[in-house]
Amino acid sequence: MKKAKNELPIKVYKTKHGMRYMFSFYAGQNTDKNYSRTIQKRGFKDYDSAIAAYLDTKKAFENGQLKPRSKRYTFKDIYDQWFSQHKQSIKPSSAYATQLLFNNHILPELGSRFIDKVTPAICQQAVNKWTKQRPKSYKSLINYTRLIFDYAYRLDIIDNNPMQRVIVPRKKQAATNDNYYTKQELNQFLDCCRADCKFKYYAAFRLLAYSGMRKGELLALTWADVSFSKRQISINKTVGYNHGNIIQSTKTKNSTRVISMDSQTMAILKEWQARQRKDLFRLGYNALNGCQLVFNGKRNKILSSSILGYVMRNVQTKHDLKEITVHGLRHTHCSLLLAAGVPVNDVKDRLGHANIQTTLNIYAHVTKQQQKETADKFSQFMQA
Repeated sequence: MKKAKNELPIKVYKTKHGMRYMFSFYAGQNTDKNYSRTIQKRGFKDYDSAIAAYLDTKKAFENGQLKPRSKRYTFKDIYDQWFSQHKQSIKPSSAYATQLLFNNHILPELGSRFIDKVTPAICQQAVNKWTKQRPKSYKSLINYTRLIFDYAYRLDIIDNNPMQRVIVPRKKQAATNDNYYTKQELNQFLDCCRADCKFKYYAAFRLLAYSGMRKGELLALTWADVSFSKRQISINKTVGYNHGNIIQSTKTKNSTRVISMDSQTMAILKEWQARQRKDLFRLGYNALNGCQLVFNGKRNKILSSSILGYVMRNVQTKHDLKEITVHGLRHTHCSLLLAAGVPVNDVKDRLGHANIQTTLNIYAHVTKQQQKETADKFSQFMQA
């Protein structure tokens, strides 16, 4: 595209239908939003038509009869502004996870669209796609998308939030939630771990099952957090992910807590500490440092949570055990405490739940299981 040889701002450019003419001129500075405004028209087939249109448009603008078009924002433009503020109030690992959701799912659907042209129908199409692709997390994608439109609305860039008019499909509830072990299943699993696993992993699974701590809290533990004399473990940090494993503050304020432990689990930890010190001294690390991780990975770095899952699945497969996740050991601890009659509030505090409803949801599951066992016991008594 080149400027025509005259003093007027007429430019000529090439299209598949031949040469066309256009013009644009400066229309002032928008000091509130910090961008220059221009008025532009194009598509004229000849030079004289472009000049005539330019002179008419320029005169109308100078007489206040024509306002320049405001800057158009894409969905991604608004997301970038929103995220630059949002990330300042959340943990780095949460910011990283949020970016992944946007980059992998939300922006591919909406990012390039002008945000004022996104309709409820377009949003509904995206929601339907997310429901199929991400059945466990599509509601998070919907909520994050709503936040971007809400942000644009507060900035007076759009008149309404199109995500408010979509139909959100209901999540299909699983028939049963059995990501936990019974007392017998847990004992069998731990026996198999002791027989087949490295002692480090046996100690880790034992601690998870008998403390109910989150796996991120386990991986962030240092020996300074362990009091053998008081039989207590202090939970004050967790492992997150931000382009690599990092240690950060606990999930919520309630997550920071002190857990009392049984003597056998503490004895297993004591034995693991002795074994770890020998291994690390042999490799040239100072294992007497109070900052030493209780469960270290390669090169004495943070142990990957995926390794715990890999070891656990191997044990379950080899011994034909019920398959649960590493997080299922936390659910197991909670379920067994409730089944043993420990008050719900005490269980909530021990597990560091921010909301008692989380504990009550598990309590409801345990109650149903006890009801089934009661019916079975009655049937067995009648048949005796």
